[in-house]
Amino acid sequence: MMNPKSLDEIKTIEEVTLEMSETKRKLKELPKRAIKEIIILTFLAITFPFLPGRRGRKPMIENWEYGNALVFVSILFAFVYLISYFWRKDKLEKRIRELKLKEYLIQKQ
Repeated sequence: MMNPKSLDEIKTIEEVTLEMSETKRKLKELPKRAIKEIIILTFLAITFPFLPGRRGRKPMIENWEYGNALVFVSILFAFVYLISYFWRKDKLEKRIRELKLKEYLIQKQ
């Protein structure tokens, strides 16, 4: 029969392993989500110049030519999306490393 401490350790290791597998799954699915997100951002970039600004400001299309507005919005969206994508990827990778360390430390006790 196991002592209570070892049962708690086993439960904790199982929880860490489960969370690690879930985080790895999220990291693996990140490129698949990226395709969907890029399609959505493309649609938004096409329609964004026609949307009015805050507080009743004129739409971008009234001040700029459509081509210029589209290029500006596309560059802006691409820049923000790339930063966000790599930030999310880095966050998931760090979480996996933390969980591996936690699992190792629990097993070492």
